[in-house]
Amino acid sequence: MCGIAGIWNLDGAPVIPAELDRFTDSLAHRGPDGRGTYLDPQGGFGLGHRRLAILDLSPGGHQPMSSADGRYWISFNGEIYNFIELRGELEAKGHRFRTDSDTEVILAAYAEWGSDCQLRFNGMWGFAIWDQQERTLFVSRDRFGVKPLHYVWEDRRFAFASEMKAFLCLEDFAAEFDLPLLAYVVDGGVHIEGTESCLLHQVKRLRGGHCLFLRQGGEPRINRWWNTLDHLETVPRRFADQVGRYHELFFDACRLRMRSDVPIGTALSGGLDSSSVLCAMAQIKAGTGGGERLASAWQRAFVATYPGTPQDERAYAEQVADFVGIAPSYHTIDPAQGVANLDNFLFQFEEIQDFHLGPWLVYREMSRSGIKVSMDGHGGDETLAGYHHYPRAALREAVWPWPNLRRWADLQTTLQEMYPAGAAPPAPSLANVLGAELTPLRRRLRQRVLSLPLVRPALKSVFGAWRTPPDPATGWLRISTCPPPAPELPADRRRAGQLGALGERLYRDFHLTILPTILRNFDRLSMAHGVEIRAPFMDWRLVCYAFSLPSASKLGGGYTKRILREAMKGVLPEPIRTRRSKIGFATPIEHWLRDELRPIVLDSVHSRPFLESAVWNGPALRDMVIAAYAAGDMNRLQLVWRYLQAMRLMELFASRRSSQVQ
Repeated sequence: MCGIAGIWNLDGAPVIPAELDRFTDSLAHRGPDGRGTYLDPQGGFGLGHRRLAILDLSPGGHQPMSSADGRYWISFNGEIYNFIELRGELEAKGHRFRTDSDTEVILAAYAEWGSDCQLRFNGMWGFAIWDQQERTLFVSRDRFGVKPLHYVWEDRRFAFASEMKAFLCLEDFAAEFDLPLLAYVVDGGVHIEGTESCLLHQVKRLRGGHCLFLRQGGEPRINRWWNTLDHLETVPRRFADQVGRYHELFFDACRLRMRSDVPIGTALSGGLDSSSVLCAMAQIKAGTGGGERLASAWQRAFVATYPGTPQDERAYAEQVADFVGIAPSYHTIDPAQGVANLDNFLFQFEEIQDFHLGPWLVYREMSRSGIKVSMDGHGGDETLAGYHHYPRAALREAVWPWPNLRRWADLQTTLQEMYPAGAAPPAPSLANVLGAELTPLRRRLRQRVLSLPLVRPALKSVFGAWRTPPDPATGWLRISTCPPPAPELPADRRRAGQLGALGERLYRDFHLTILPTILRNFDRLSMAHGVEIRAPFMDWRLVCYAFSLPSASKLGGGYTKRILREAMKGVLPEPIRTRRSKIGFATPIEHWLRDELRPIVLDSVHSRPFLESAVWNGPALRDMVIAAYAAGDMNRLQLVWRYLQAMRLMELFASRRSSQVQ
């Protein structure tokens, strides 16, 4: 896991070494163990790399790395977990290796199979391969976008980097925010990570499952190389057989991700997913040892605690730690730490969302304890229906097109049990669910009627324009928002719809909305301290299998993530395996806004940059904040946090830009 960067001056101008150094070293937090640059001898192209040494700690793992014949050069961020198996296959084809790294395996695989090598990798990555002979560049991002990759393409220059803020180091880069997109984000639009749009208007995101090819004199050509819907499989009909296969895949995913030449740890919440990962590791090590190159030290668990808040799950984490037989490190999340490190946190996070202080501090503690790898539970909720809205989606399947009252009752119970005692909202009624199911039919019928000749012109003449653009000045925004284009293709939408209401929602959340945002957030939160996150639930084999399962294997018997719970019988402590409530890795921001963050909030809303913003109505927001504090309305105060975060992030980018290019 590292930070990568590259510059290609398409007009042939030489890459300035000092500029490449700045560009590379802006990612030093991602790779504190070493650095390297490569300048093409013919000029015009350069690669940069910041190293986080996890596999092959010797100088042989140094990057940028060349192939044995010197033709290809690579800068790579990520891990290829099946590199040992691929190395054996490539050696049988005549390839010879000088290192014990997975990086060299990527080079040999690309030389052997070209871009098809991507389909052979089990891992997470963002990498760029320069063909010195053909003067072409190949850039790839893993199937699900676990690792980041951003790029800028202008007429005379192509540049790429692991993070958006790295581009602040480039000469002639216009570090301007996309203000309509910024307005969309502060107004509550959070899911831009599944698109190519970024807050800086010149920067694009290479989406997960896509690669980019650039030739001298040409334009970047982006290809989609992965579609999960193309890799679904036929699952066993018997639930017991489904459970057996899931158990096999999950344990193998954990085993592969335990390959490390440094100690690994776990960010343990006490929830089902992170607990399953930790307990699976314990069983793997207690068995045959698990195989080649597994970390010898894995027994470090780090737990964030929020005493006195609903987000505190320490009691559950203690049960898991006792069951496995380890002594975890507990870290009380002190908001004063957030106040003291606020600018550092906001700049490293480089996005606008919630104040994820807890994970940021936990990964900092990991780094200070010498841990570079964290085995976490990301992806479990979005493949196996772990959130509160999934039973609601499944309820539609229970009544449409044919009612199944037993399934309906089971899902109603599942939904109610996910909330703490006495906190569950009213369950959806049959009429509400049927109404939601019929709404698309009514919409399509209305569209067909409106498409009839003379209908639309007649209505327009009577009622005026179809749509009256909203007046942003009447609310908190001074400009209209601009949501990024929807990333899915119509063909994907139709095919995902065949998975049923629950499967379609899971597909969107996993590939386009919720999970891409979570992966982005935790990449920034962990790599700010040089800690790599590995997520067994993101193994492509496990993902494809999960999306192939029927809904009842995910939600059933009164439980979410039913198949995982069955697969972990005897592996997890029973109170954790059968726990039904869902909390999530949240931050008690409402408590902090009331107390520790209050001076920052009040100072910010009274500042000139906030009041004179061209994006939002500063005076109206200031008055709302004052009234909310007077009334003790923390719900309204939470709405203003993104505006404050946006203002400070723009100021930090401007100041860092000024200091970098001087």
